[in-house]
Amino acid sequence: MNKIILASHGEFSQGLKQTASMIIGDEGNIFALSAFRDEDEPIKSQVEHLLEAIGYEDVYLLTDIFGGSVNNDLLTLQQQYPELHLVAGMNLPLVISIATQSGKIDADQMAALLEESRQAMIDCKQLLTTQINIGGDDL
Repeated sequence: MNKIILASHGEFSQGLKQTASMIIGDEGNIFALSAFRDEDEPIKSQVEHLLEAIGYEDVYLLTDIFGGSVNNDLLTLQQQYPELHLVAGMNLPLVISIATQSGKIDADQMAALLEESRQAMIDCKQLLTTQINIGGDDL
């Protein structure tokens, strides 16, 4: 079973985990960690402690934003443990897709999952404007 570690600034990762669990159930394979809160240890240490407990195989580290401090701190783990897979820009469709895949995800599958998660972002205002302008009475 794929294991997912969600790491974010503040409590974004906890909310994402909770929402994913509501949709797909809580299989115990999604973990949420927060960075830069007064009571927390550094995010890299949190991830290292969790990895000691859950192992390093089939682990996907998802961070909130590329180039952000959380992602930058975890880039060093990606270098130390090449079997890990670090992805920046997490969203709910990506978490659900990775969590529901059986077995290791190869590079082509990951590319497809990332593209699907990108396509899940829709500018609804633009969509509605376009539909109305072309006579979309179905809305």
